Amino acid sequence: MARSFQFDVDSVVEKLNRILQMELAAVIYYTHYSFMIYGHARIPITSWLRDNAAESLAHAQEAGQMIMRLHKRPALGIAALPTTPHNTIDEILTESIEREEAGVELYRELLALVKDKSVVLEEYAMRLVSAEAVHLREMELMLMKRAPE
Repeated sequence: MARSFQFDVDSVVEKLNRILQMELAAVIYYTHYSFMIYGHARIPITSWLRDNAAESLAHAQEAGQMIMRLHKRPALGIAALPTTPHNTIDEILTESIEREEAGVELYRELLALVKDKSVVLEEYAMRLVSAEAVHLREMELMLMKRAPE
């Protein structure tokens, strides 16, 4: 039985597919970054990056499930993976912040498409905007060289 929705399903699915592909790319980036860590902070930061990869995979799986609930097919593919040279933890964190900010923007765009039209999708988007924003603040704290005043 076909179900009708109060929002433009194709636009929402397009946004969810972009989120899915972005999160899958993040899995690859965080895993790759975890190989590139050296120095006295290697063990905890490698573990943290691998945890981020696992979290990104969970987010990708959730986006795919949201697409299926809309009776559509998740896209097969990942976002672009440009190679960037990074030699320090700070460079990796800075690049990660840029990627996370782009991700937050995708979740905000999804939220705008479903606000007051789908409780499930609205709560999903709000939860992910919040989680990604907290993640961003944590990375910014990691980049600080001294305690705030």
